[in-house]
Amino acid sequence: MNNRSIRIGISGDVEKLKKFVQHRTDNNHIYNQTPIRHFSLGIRPWDKIESSLTDICLSADFTMSAHPVDINFSGVTDLADLKNLKEALATLPIIYIEEDIGIWRNGNLFLGAHQTNPPMNKETLKTTADNARFINDYFEIPVVLENPPIYSEFGNIEFWEFYLELCRRSECMMAFDIGHYLGYCKTKGLAFDLPCAAHEIWNLIKTLHISGVKSWLWNGIPVWLDQHSDHFKNELTETFKSAVIKSLKTHNILLEMEGAPLDIENSNIILIKKALIEANKK
Repeated sequence: MNNRSIRIGISGDVEKLKKFVQHRTDNNHIYNQTPIRHFSLGIRPWDKIESSLTDICLSADFTMSAHPVDINFSGVTDLADLKNLKEALATLPIIYIEEDIGIWRNGNLFLGAHQTNPPMNKETLKTTADNARFINDYFEIPVVLENPPIYSEFGNIEFWEFYLELCRRSECMMAFDIGHYLGYCKTKGLAFDLPCAAHEIWNLIKTLHISGVKSWLWNGIPVWLDQHSDHFKNELTETFKSAVIKSLKTHNILLEMEGAPLDIENSNIILIKKALIEANKK
């Protein structure tokens, strides 16, 4: 692997962004020592960005993306929500919008952990690609499509074939969430195999997402959970190292750690920094 300038990033809401900006002035803080050079802002349609925070972000030495969490890429989109989001994001230096495909909102009800995932079939492929193209044009900011955390219906298209075709049709890049992919493999009873280095998908992955993954047996039934507040597990970091070697156009490694105490954030950042150095030597 060539020594590429891949940024390490973290994610969070507006309050997390404020703390992130404050901590970067502290020479003893892990955000300054690494340094963290990207921030993915979790934003809702009704969130307001203070002008003072906007000014700091416009002059900052880190890049920003936005994760709205409310856009139904695989269903009916809410134009009023899109309008509010566009107005909020217009004040910030957002380089792309990232969002999991699937259904996240039902009217005013945010589905959260009960998000409905689409079957990976031709119908879903068309709906999601059409929505992505529309939203890309509407925001006038590149859209990056993320593989979602829960797979209730699988469809008849293989995982990597589905996302490659989705990127082709929508003319969008992909956010490859490694924890979500491990959950998918656990659900399907599959090995954590990644496509070969020559696979076209590796040229379409804008960002790699990493989060803690919990896995256990509940009354003898396998259960897994995409968990942002935990330590990164070995199976996740090993899959990450295999992925980052192949992801030649990846802009950042996004560490999703919302809710994690500072000591876990520190250990996760150090772990991924070390893994990135090891991958660069290969």
